[in-house]
Amino acid sequence: MILQQTVSKEIQFSGQAIQNGKEVTMTVYPQPAGSGIIFSRSDLAGKPRVRAKAENVVSTKKSVTLGRDGWKIATIEHLMAVFHGLGIDNALVEVDGDELPSGDGSALVFAEQILEAGITTQELPRKMIHIKEPLWVEGTVFSGELPLNAMLLALPSDHLEVSFVFTSDHPVTGNQFYNFKFSTERFLKEIAPARTIAFMREVEYLRSQGLARNTDLNIAVLVGDEGYENELRFPEEIVRHKILDILGDLYLAGPIVAHLVAFRSGHTLDLEMAKKITQLQNKQEG
Repeated sequence: MILQQTVSKEIQFSGQAIQNGKEVTMTVYPQPAGSGIIFSRSDLAGKPRVRAKAENVVSTKKSVTLGRDGWKIATIEHLMAVFHGLGIDNALVEVDGDELPSGDGSALVFAEQILEAGITTQELPRKMIHIKEPLWVEGTVFSGELPLNAMLLALPSDHLEVSFVFTSDHPVTGNQFYNFKFSTERFLKEIAPARTIAFMREVEYLRSQGLARNTDLNIAVLVGDEGYENELRFPEEIVRHKILDILGDLYLAGPIVAHLVAFRSGHTLDLEMAKKITQLQNKQEG
């Protein structure tokens, strides 16, 4: 039997948000068994809370945003991936702004500080979600103005595994593939350090839209017209980060046991799968 876990003590992270560029402080608190993952805005009256569930997502534009009653918390996916990777079931995350700090653009900073603080095993069993029959969602992504098919499948398996195909017509990145068989050790080594991608030709446009305003461009894999603008951590860092996103996005449904096969999937399609898994789980429990 696998038991639930929480962080052993209060942990604080500070830094710029990746999209709006504002300085924010995030504090992660231990929570009792059965609490789940909860996000809260400490800068708002009453410190309103929202559960990290698929039905509470209000946007998937460039990141995953939770919200309710007009307020929101954006870019939760990297921290959620760490909770997934380290087996954290219960935590309260307080943020004094509308977006989480970016760390170094990956999930590594969050993972390292949580491990340093410690993880406490609790008395209740984890409710693992075993995918017993194939599930899939399909959608469309755009390469410039060109629409492309995208798909995410969840197949029965006795362990968590993610296979991801990233495609691009950009001469620098090309197509990338990575297969990740889950263990906490492999997550920390292979997935957590992978940063998000930023095409230099898109940065100014994104900033005009209020996005990508973090002043440290090294928090992303910078793709120029003729090569990478900064040093890669892995040859296939881009697709590894896509796997990081999937692990965070699908943790909105809970700890999953399945082989996830992704073809050009992004936050929107990931959320559809999280909702489908949640509906299936509710049906099985009801």
